Amino acid sequence: MADTNRNVVDNINNLNERKNFVCGVVEGFYGRPWTPEQRKDLFVKQQKWGMNGYLYAPKDDYKHRANWRELYTVEEAEHLTALITEARLHGVVFYYAISPGLDITYSSQKEVAALKRKLEQVAQLGCNAFAILFDDIDPEMSGADKEIFQSFAHAQVSVTNEVFAHLSQPRFMFCPTQYCSTRAVPNVQTSEYLNTIGQKLAPEVDIMWTGPKVISKILTVEHIREVTEVMRRPPVIWDNLHANDYDQARLFLGPYCGRSPDLIPLLRGVVTNPNCEYGPNFIAIHTLAQWSRSSALTSCDNNDAVSADIRLETEGDDASDECPTGLSPSTYHPRRALRMALEEWLIEFNRPVAAIGTIQQPQIPTPVPILPSVNTCMSLTSTTLATPGIPQPNINILADAVQDTTFAVAMNPVMNSLVSENKVVVEAAQEEADTASTVSQDASSTSGVEPMDCNPSPATSPPHNEDSMMVENGESSKEESTEESTTPVIETTTQEEPTATAKSSLTLPLDSTLDNSDDLTVDDLQLLTDLFYLPYEHGKQGINIMNEFNWLKINSVLVIDQKKDDVDSKPEVQEWFDRAAKFDEIAKGVKRMANRLNKVKNRSLLYDVYPYIWDMNGVVLLLNSYISWIALGQVSPLVSNYVHGNYTWFSKGWREVFMSGDQEPWIFRGGLTAELQRLIPVDASNDLFVYKAPDVPTRHTYIIRPYLPDDQEKLYQLILRTSDDRRDGSTLYAAHPNLPGELAVGSYLEALKDDTVKDVIVMVVEDEWGDLLAYGLVTCDPVEHTTREADYRQQIRDKYPKVTREEGVMLTPSEELLLQLYCEPQAPPKALIASYPVTITLGSHMSITDESISKRLLTCILAAIRARGIFGGHCSVNVGEKQTLEHYSRHGFLEITTQSTTLYLGRSF
Repeated sequence: MADTNRNVVDNINNLNERKNFVCGVVEGFYGRPWTPEQRKDLFVKQQKWGMNGYLYAPKDDYKHRANWRELYTVEEAEHLTALITEARLHGVVFYYAISPGLDITYSSQKEVAALKRKLEQVAQLGCNAFAILFDDIDPEMSGADKEIFQSFAHAQVSVTNEVFAHLSQPRFMFCPTQYCSTRAVPNVQTSEYLNTIGQKLAPEVDIMWTGPKVISKILTVEHIREVTEVMRRPPVIWDNLHANDYDQARLFLGPYCGRSPDLIPLLRGVVTNPNCEYGPNFIAIHTLAQWSRSSALTSCDNNDAVSADIRLETEGDDASDECPTGLSPSTYHPRRALRMALEEWLIEFNRPVAAIGTIQQPQIPTPVPILPSVNTCMSLTSTTLATPGIPQPNINILADAVQDTTFAVAMNPVMNSLVSENKVVVEAAQEEADTASTVSQDASSTSGVEPMDCNPSPATSPPHNEDSMMVENGESSKEESTEESTTPVIETTTQEEPTATAKSSLTLPLDSTLDNSDDLTVDDLQLLTDLFYLPYEHGKQGINIMNEFNWLKINSVLVIDQKKDDVDSKPEVQEWFDRAAKFDEIAKGVKRMANRLNKVKNRSLLYDVYPYIWDMNGVVLLLNSYISWIALGQVSPLVSNYVHGNYTWFSKGWREVFMSGDQEPWIFRGGLTAELQRLIPVDASNDLFVYKAPDVPTRHTYIIRPYLPDDQEKLYQLILRTSDDRRDGSTLYAAHPNLPGELAVGSYLEALKDDTVKDVIVMVVEDEWGDLLAYGLVTCDPVEHTTREADYRQQIRDKYPKVTREEGVMLTPSEELLLQLYCEPQAPPKALIASYPVTITLGSHMSITDESISKRLLTCILAAIRARGIFGGHCSVNVGEKQTLEHYSRHGFLEITTQSTTLYLGRSF
């Protein structure tokens, strides 16, 4: 009771301090800045939620950092004035931040005068709060500065104090170069730099701090007290919990957590530096606002609640997802705060807002090597996730942070963020960044880039096109079906093999025919949040997807080559199929959520989240397609241990490292999307997960699934539609429309009818109307299949007329096909088969321009081959077929050898 009373007194004593507590947002990320319209919308929300601060610090805004000396033009000044005025109207303090540390000479009066002149101009526009940021810079002083200043800290303090006094001591913030514990040299308490800052910096200036790490999982009272002692003032927390500029294959939608409200009386404030995309930050900002208004007296043990909030081992532990009952309304709990935020966010999705330009693709960070500096104060980790699909042999490596000074600031596109278009002012040195793709994750990079880091910024998104609305879904579509497009429900029968009553489904774009009458719900947003949660945690439903798929893969031996009575007689087999059906329902739920998002009125918000949802939707349904392939019994029992054995990325050791918070989150590149990709057994094939999301949301659905007997006619029609031969004016195809299909795939389809043949795989891509648009063929025994191909041609020759080649007479394409029918097929070279043992064939309709479709089809094929213990394949192209050659080359096949008029290509996986 005494402790409680003392806490009451402390809270009363700190009441006035809490009135001055800064709670807000810092636009301090690398990448495309927000637009003035988005910032004004932010001010409205901040006023509504009781937040009082905004820090203008976009790293790639050209007059904030790269060209900090330049004064604003009249037009820019008008826009900046409008922002400052708008913030004031909504009770938000507008902090103008400047980052001169890249190239300032601290001892030069001319340089200091330029800094004063720039901030004077902003002050004349009505700004009365400022910040100087010295983060993410090389602390090695110039020779001129070394002659004047005792240390780097003394140089920064001198300039900051002089500017602070010159501006008549306004509200002022300072970001040190050592802004977290891992950057403090050698540590926080004994850092000469931090102690100098604390002693010499004007006491009225607030100092910013990110916590134990650049992105801190937890902030404790003990840590804040230690920092306060060194800095001689309570810090303002620059919180990177929701920042995604270091890995924009990730999006963070989880609640503000890991910070007990007990910290509030010990801090000068908290500003969140969130996702680069403005719209998805609703939850991060909303829950921070709830946290700042909560009562430390009645708070639950928040740090424990955070750890228990979403665990990576929650299978079967539904209680962990329920908010504890009996909490006071003033008590902050992350799960309750999240639900409240989601309910308001749903309203935001239904608010009509137009989207300007095309979808901005998440960017790929591009590290640039530099010479290391002895005083960079960087404490990075050199180890990142390896190529998707390749498990790390030694998890302990990830537990050791090592010095890595191989990265520095890259020359990224910098923009003018005071105009709506966010026009690019300086192009990046590396032009390929301008057309960056959505990466589900190429995690083979040797390191990730960080928020507030002297590593390079993520490549900035391309600027908007003209300020006009894009016409979405302009493609011609077939007549809408009245039936709901469904994903598979796998059932078992007493036949030789299980059959799929509906087709295994992989929806690549979003589906406009699924649950067409349903609107977006809070539960849909909860699923969305669980799929894109927090840097060190995945949401419950995301974990459930990993657990269920992993269980199905590990236990696939139960259904591989099972006998006809196994399903009824063996409960474990029935369990496998039951859980396969459950996984199918999970995939269907992701698809339904994606479909509902595709129809929301707030197109701007949709455009922000669309690339992530598009990618996640495809990956989840790709897993579902793989499970359906296993269910059809096409895995060889001789190598089934590869499917269900120790090959799993999602190991206990990895979970422990991921959850601990000991490593910065750029160690875990790609988020849940990459985790799910790694569960697909395709090593050395990360290139297949690199593709660009559509520029506008598409309403077409594509399904990747195993071939079924009823598909033969449609597959033949597909091959006929894509064949040049049908356009030669002959009447051959009127009488024999199946000829191209029989030559291309007939022997494969015949092999599938033979239960003794186990070396053939056929997969197809189907649209929402049931038409086939692409196919993939595999034979694991090319020599044996050559014999089967010869026998098959012999069987069908009687159906077609014989053609002979006469000298000097050019044959029509259809006659060339007939001539091919009477030629004996040639087996691939033995040397080629030794290194690339399987034959792979890909074919697609010319209307498919989305390369992700064929890449995901190939991923399914490679996963099926890997399940048979095979690690390389080849394809063949007739010399002169440049388009086909380019198609295979884009899918990772390299030219190996030529035999007669046939060019052979191969790839490993």
